[in-house]
Amino acid sequence: MGKGPTWLDKIRHRKKRAFLAAFAEAGTVLGASEASGVDRQSHYNWLRDDVLYVEVFAAAKELSIDKLEKTARKRAIDGVEEPVYQGGKEVGKQIKYSDTLLMFLLNGEKPQKYKQRHEMSGPGGGPMQTVVHTGIDLATVSDTELEKELKKLELLTGTTNGETT
Repeated sequence: MGKGPTWLDKIRHRKKRAFLAAFAEAGTVLGASEASGVDRQSHYNWLRDDVLYVEVFAAAKELSIDKLEKTARKRAIDGVEEPVYQGGKEVGKQIKYSDTLLMFLLNGEKPQKYKQRHEMSGPGGGPMQTVVHTGIDLATVSDTELEKELKKLELLTGTTNGETT
């Protein structure tokens, strides 16, 4: 089809093409609808009825996400220039970086290294112990009753003799 991205070449319908191109830029259905002049419901109808549209929409969505990622990287690494005020007057500029965005990017790229982990352990770093209160007086319970309660606990916890099954 000459001009335009190759991912869009599969779609011939003028309104579908306009909507998809607008979505790749705007990143939202409302933004694409406003930019292309195509009703939002048409988009949802095409998603329901047109397999090829669904495929090309996925490509448009990926492009939109790439744009978000590029913006996040810029804000995290290059920073954004912001005015500095003193006494109500602008006296200069400063570059502001986003540590939060940087952490999200690192978490996404190397989760094994940067993802937040929470480990729990018992006393002295040992294994955690689970205490279940059954209301049974162990001093007066019979062995048969104790066996029945143990079976119930094993079923509830998925364990046998304290080991996971």
